[in-house]
Amino acid sequence: MALPACSGGHKATSSTPASTSVSVPSTTAASPATTVPASGDRVALGTNDPSQGDCTTNTSEGATSVGFVVLKLTPGSFEARIQLQAGSPSTTYGVFMQQVPGSCPQSAANGGTLTTDSTGRGHSSTTVPRVSGATTFFVQLVPAGSGPSQYTSDRISGVR
Repeated sequence: MALPACSGGHKATSSTPASTSVSVPSTTAASPATTVPASGDRVALGTNDPSQGDCTTNTSEGATSVGFVVLKLTPGSFEARIQLQAGSPSTTYGVFMQQVPGSCPQSAANGGTLTTDSTGRGHSSTTVPRVSGATTFFVQLVPAGSGPSQYTSDRISGVR
């Protein structure tokens, strides 16, 4: 099942191969939304799964952490460096770069894809244009690029 359409299409760029496995330190439980400094902030990536199309609920409570995302906001872009440490083995996920209000839910994976290795580890980096007026930002990983998300990052808040 595809996510409902949103306003505006966005192109993503990927600076690292999505299928490369990495060894990264473990992360702790999810944390609430935080204001992000210019250098970016590390937030939990967890098994939290809001209802399809839900772009407002902060789902960090009660999630099991499976990795982390470093999110960075600039006046013109929304960037994410994703480290999935305990995903499903040999799985390709669509990367949905969600921005609220304005471009959530996305109708397609606007951040490219991330593919895990045989142990469920993978990483990806992507940048999309920042939506004017958006104040909340997060990333979702969706198996095969459509349907409900499997993993969702904690949200961050950015200044307009």
